[in-house]
Amino acid sequence: MRVETIHPKELGPAEIARWRAHQRALDYLRSPYLTPDWAQLIGALRDDARICVLEDGMGFLAVQRLSRFAAMGLGAPIADYQGLIAERALTLDAGALCRELRVGRIDLVNAAPGSIKSPAGADASWIADVSGGRDLYEAALRARRAEFVRQTDKKARKFARESGELEIRARSTERMDFETLIRWKNDQLQRSGQPLIWAKPWVRQALEACFERDTPDFGGALFTLHASGKLAAAAFCIRSASVLHLWLLGHDDRFDRFSPGIHLTRAIVHWAGDHGFAEVDFGAGDYQYKRQLSTRQRMLERGVMAGASLSGALRRTAHGLRARMERLPQERLAALPGRAMRRLDLMRALA
Repeated sequence: MRVETIHPKELGPAEIARWRAHQRALDYLRSPYLTPDWAQLIGALRDDARICVLEDGMGFLAVQRLSRFAAMGLGAPIADYQGLIAERALTLDAGALCRELRVGRIDLVNAAPGSIKSPAGADASWIADVSGGRDLYEAALRARRAEFVRQTDKKARKFARESGELEIRARSTERMDFETLIRWKNDQLQRSGQPLIWAKPWVRQALEACFERDTPDFGGALFTLHASGKLAAAAFCIRSASVLHLWLLGHDDRFDRFSPGIHLTRAIVHWAGDHGFAEVDFGAGDYQYKRQLSTRQRMLERGVMAGASLSGALRRTAHGLRARMERLPQERLAALPGRAMRRLDLMRALA
């Protein structure tokens, strides 16, 4: 397999055109995190960003080279999708990729199907299918979750009665609301003892770059819900030409009892259905609002790409231990290895 490794800034018009053609061919590759635009945006912020160009453009794999031991998917830990952008028939030589990158292994999570020869496990992204427009989505939602829709509509009416006029602002350019949303998310992480991902300089710069970006193929989109002029909830999305991906969602705790995030997210899905998007992707993670508002799921892979290397063997061993533990009947014990691996990967990516 022929492999050429370049920095994202070296992508030329021919490579970008081929990349977009691969994305158009397969719906699961249309995520904004798998676009050449995302690769170039992260490449402008990270010197360790690399693009593996496979077989003269038959495929592309975007990574960041953390050390000689391991690379991770480009944009980790803030990229909800990673993996191979390629035609279905492309066969990967993981050893050749690692040698070209001069790493022992490549760690991938939430990877597009076909990225990893022997996946260690799978997760699922929650999707609201709006390819048929708002009305078809709403009909599907009501058919699946009639009681949830009834209760949500009732709560929205109560919200309006007690808090005043509700206003949804789509694709807002209000900088203060954007800053407030990021503060809410960092406060939430601090309260739970998690690393302040969104305060990391390169991560914050990536958010800023997406907020400022607005092209047909890629950009950010801020949505807000105001109650009597006060910001009650906000969501920041990243988008490709056909997919709107919910990235950050937060709300003012004073409005907790009204579930403002649910109302805003449902409004975002309706907006996407009215504006030609095929889907709203809520990402992986088993959160209640994702289950309630989605109409289908997309399976994603996790695992390691490696040849004969010690670091690859160690990672495979860790995945094997995790898989065995996850089969245990004690849920809390079964979740420990996965939680530990995610925390370690987060720390590695932010370092």
